[in-house]
Amino acid sequence: MDQSVARLHELYLARADLRAASVRFKQQSLAYFVQWFGDVEVENVTQAMAEDFKMLLAKGRSKVTANGYLSNFKPFWGWLFRHRTIEQNPFEGIQLFRVTPVRRETFSPQELGRIVKVASRLWRVRVCLGLLGCRRAEVLNVLVRDINLSAPHPHILLSPKTVSKNTWPWGLKDHAVRYIALPEMMRFEGACVELHRDVVRLMEKLEDDQPYLCIEKRYFKKLIRWQKEGRQLDLQSLDPTGNFQRMFRDLQKRANVNPTRRYHELRAAFISKMIEEYDLSRAAEAAGHSSVQTTRQYHRYSEMSLVADMGHVAEKCYQSTVL
Repeated sequence: MDQSVARLHELYLARADLRAASVRFKQQSLAYFVQWFGDVEVENVTQAMAEDFKMLLAKGRSKVTANGYLSNFKPFWGWLFRHRTIEQNPFEGIQLFRVTPVRRETFSPQELGRIVKVASRLWRVRVCLGLLGCRRAEVLNVLVRDINLSAPHPHILLSPKTVSKNTWPWGLKDHAVRYIALPEMMRFEGACVELHRDVVRLMEKLEDDQPYLCIEKRYFKKLIRWQKEGRQLDLQSLDPTGNFQRMFRDLQKRANVNPTRRYHELRAAFISKMIEEYDLSRAAEAAGHSSVQTTRQYHRYSEMSLVADMGHVAEKCYQSTVL
C-alpha cells in the first residue's frame, strides 16, 4: 500500500467528519509540507523535519497564521500514530508559536445606534442577528421556514441545509442545532429597531422561489445557477455575497465608526453580555460553543473597566489607616 504523506492524508480526510473550510485548511497545510519536503513515506518523516516545517510556516507569515496551518496538520500525525501506521509521532511535542493575545474592543451603544440609523432594513436585521449571537454564515443561511414569530418566545431555529432546487448544502459549526431569540424590539443609544416588523417586511419582499431571508436576490439566483451547473459552492455558501465584510466596513464608515471592526464583534458583544448577566457556562450554551474556554475568549471589556475592577479590589482588600 502507498504509504506516502499525500496518500495517507487523503485517506485521513476521507474518514474524518470535517467542515469544508477545515478540509481546505488541512489540504493547504499538506501542500506546504509536500512543497518543502516532497511526498515522502510517512515513516521517513522525522522530528527535525517537523521542527523545520514549523519554522518555514512562519517565514513571511504572522505567527497566528503559522499556528493555524500547524494546528491543522498535527492531528494527521496523531491519527497515523493511533492507527499504528507509524511507530513515533514526529509532531508530538512541537508547540505552537507563543502569541500575545490582541485585546479587541466591541461596539459601544452609541456606535450601534449610529449604525442602525444609517443601515438599510436588510442590514438592520443582519446587525441585530449578529447582536443576538449569530455568526455571519448563520445569518446568511437563515431560511424563512426557520423563523417562528408566533411562538411564546419568538426565535430562529438554525439547522443544517441540504441540496434542493432552491437551497445549497450548509452545516452548522459543531453540527449543532441552535436557537436564536428574536425580541420584538431592540433599543440602542438614540435608536430603536422594530425587529419583528423588519423581518416580516423582508419576508414579504422575497420572491416565491427564494427561501433565504438575509441574501439579496441577485446573489441567491447566482448561486442557484452555479449549483445547477455543478460548481462547488463551499466558499460561496459561507459568504454568498462575496463582499460581506467589505459591505459591513462601508456601513460602519457611513456611521462614523472608527476604527471599523469585524462583523464577528457583534457576536462578541452578545457573548460578553451573556457572561456578565448570567455566567460562562450559560453563555457557552447560548453561543453554541462546545467548550467554555472558547466562550471565555469572546469576553470583551474595556481597559478602563479592568482598571476600575482592580481599583475596587484594592480598596476592598488593602484597607488601612490613612497616613
